[in-house]
This record gives sequence, structure tokens and C-alpha cells, in this order.
Amino acid sequence: MKNRKVFLAFTLSLMLSAGTVLTSCQKEAAEQTADTEHDAAVTTEAVPEEEDADDYIPPVYVECANEEIHDGKLILVNREYGYDDSFNANLVNIYANKSDNYTVDGSTMELDRDMLNAINTMLDDFAAKTGITNVIANSGYRSFEEQKQMYDDDLEATGLTESELVAPPGHSEHHTGLAMDFAVASGDGYPALKNEGEYKWIYDNAHNYGMFLRYTSQNRHITGYMAESWHFRYVGPVHASLIWKMGVAYEEYIGFLKDFEFDNALEYRHSDTEFYRIYYVPADLDSDKTEIPIPYEAFGTGADKWEYDISGNNADGFIVTVKIPELSPDYDDSYLYLFNSNPELADYQSPDEEEYDDSSEYADDTFDSTDSSAETEETEAESSSEGNIPDSEGEAGW
Repeated sequence: MKNRKVFLAFTLSLMLSAGTVLTSCQKEAAEQTADTEHDAAVTTEAVPEEEDADDYIPPVYVECANEEIHDGKLILVNREYGYDDSFNANLVNIYANKSDNYTVDGSTMELDRDMLNAINTMLDDFAAKTGITNVIANSGYRSFEEQKQMYDDDLEATGLTESELVAPPGHSEHHTGLAMDFAVASGDGYPALKNEGEYKWIYDNAHNYGMFLRYTSQNRHITGYMAESWHFRYVGPVHASLIWKMGVAYEEYIGFLKDFEFDNALEYRHSDTEFYRIYYVPADLDSDKTEIPIPYEAFGTGADKWEYDISGNNADGFIVTVKIPELSPDYDDSYLYLFNSNPELADYQSPDEEEYDDSSEYADDTFDSTDSSAETEETEAESSSEGNIPDSEGEAGW
């Protein structure tokens, strides 16, 4: 995260003597130890009565500006929580960085670098598994101005004072660069990607690459939007797999994490070899910055050093994800079943679910699948000769 300032340089032995360390708000521990330009300062913390003074090691405190709750991979963007895209410093051009196993609707489209890398890997694996390469990256990052134009155009077309189809400017996940709409190149134009046939592999495996289907018929009453089989959101593999297993709407997931703070963190077995500790830190509203507790092990050296990430939730605080070497002896994963009694059945959209209805008041975006066969054939020819860029840039989109 940006606006970082290191308050303390220290040694591991100093931490072991029960010192509390203030440092900068960082996404990776490696970035913290590399920044040594600033003066050091040490504060102390009382040892909890229930802990033995010889055993208790206090956390390191990382200081984050409160405005940084709007930054990070886990931000929640919806009708209630808008987004300021001035935080989006990780955008890259899709066409210049994509793999060869899918097409992109336009040479200027951008996306968050981490999500683009995930899409490249996922669709490369999908092509290797099925031989299918006709998926289209249809709409990625969208600026405030673009969203406003879409919103105003809809108002003009409908005569309404408030759009029932397009998200208000500032409230679309596309502003974050962490959302992608997918289509399929076919003889009928660019129909939206659906969870059917061999494309079902994408829906069953997207969480392994850090993505989940944002809007489903099951969570429509929570999100306020109808099911969108094409709109995927990136949060990283750890959180995407949790959301997938729990079968929850993202709003529910962000709320669920608020029950876990540093001293009672959520533990998660991501795989047989990867374990995580996740917790929420509310923003300090009495200040313009918040001190984030981080396990002291994240500031060690070598293989024993724990990796961690801090993300704002775009609402009222921060979410910390720490990779740990092992789970607690009393680890219990029953929380996976709180929202869905059978997480393996948390299918995002079955083939028989309702079709997209562009007259619905819940529609976040509009999808144009009316391109003629001639346009599609021209597009495919263009793709073959010029690197998979559809000729109808900006027309078959959102």
C-alpha cells in the first residue's frame, strides 16, 4: 500500500524482549525490512495477565493511513460502498500481457496485473484441458467517465431519473481493475460465458486461480443484482477458495471476517501444505491512521519468516492474511458450513438458471450479444492475423 512510513528499525532479539514495533503499512514483510531510510522508535506493550511474561511475544505494529481502507485486493464495491480509482496503480494493458489462449475485446483494455496473470494461467490450463480458445476478455477496468457515459446513455434511452440497468458511476467493480466480464466468440456473435458444457471447468476451478463468480441467483437478494454468469472478481486464491467453499456472497464474507481479530484469528487449511491466519482490524476513527498488529514471526529472516498481506475492505477497516507454518492443535473448520451445508454444491450458476434479462432492475451491466455473424467472422479473421483483437472494440461490451 502507498503512503507508507517506517517508524521503527529493529532486531529480532529486541522483539523477543517484549518490545512492540511500529513500522509502515506493507503488503509483504519483505518490503518492510528493505526500507531502512527512516528513524527508529520503540514503544512497549503490557503482557496480558493470562500469559506468562517469559512466553508472550507481542506483535509488531504496522501503521496504515485510514484512507488505505480503500486499497487492496479485498475491497468491497457495491451500491453502498463506492470506489476511488486513484488507488488503482497496478493496472496493465491486457493485450500486451495476455497469453495466446483467449481473445481480448480491444487493444487498450486494462486490468489489475495480478488478476491478468491469474486469467492467463487459468485460460491456458483450460485450453490444455479442453482445446477451447474462444473465450473473450470482454470488459475489464472501466473509468469513472466511461461508467458515467453508460449511466447517462441509459437514462436518456429509458427516460428514467435513476438507471435500473447500469451501476452508478463510482459503484462498479470494474473501477477496481479486479473484475472481468467474459464472453465467447461464436457464430452467433459474442454471447456471455455460461456455466455449461466444457466451460463448466472454468466455474469449477476459478477459485484455484483467485477468482469467483460475483453475482448469482443464490445471492441476488444480498447483492441487489441479478445473476451474471460472466462477471468474475479477483481476490486471490486463499480468499476465493474460502468464498467458494462457504458458498457466500462477497458482502457476507466481508461481514463474516469481522468476527475475527488478531487474538482470535480465523485459521484456514488452504491445502495440505498451505495454512493461513486471517483477521480484521477496524480503522481507528479517532485518528487518521490505524496500527495493524502483525505476528512477530513475519519479521524474522530466512525460511522461518512468515508472509503476510494487508488489504482494506473499502468500508471500515483492514483484513490481514498471514501464511503460517502449521495450524493450531484445536483447528476447527466447521465455519465452512455456516452458510452452506454442502460446500461442494456451491455452484455459481447451473445451466438451467435464469437467462440474463436486460429489463431487470437488478442488472449491474448490459451485455450486447447482438453482433451479426458477419461481424463475428470478420472478428475471427482479424484475431487470426493481428493477435486476437476483435474488430468490434467497444461495441460487444458492457
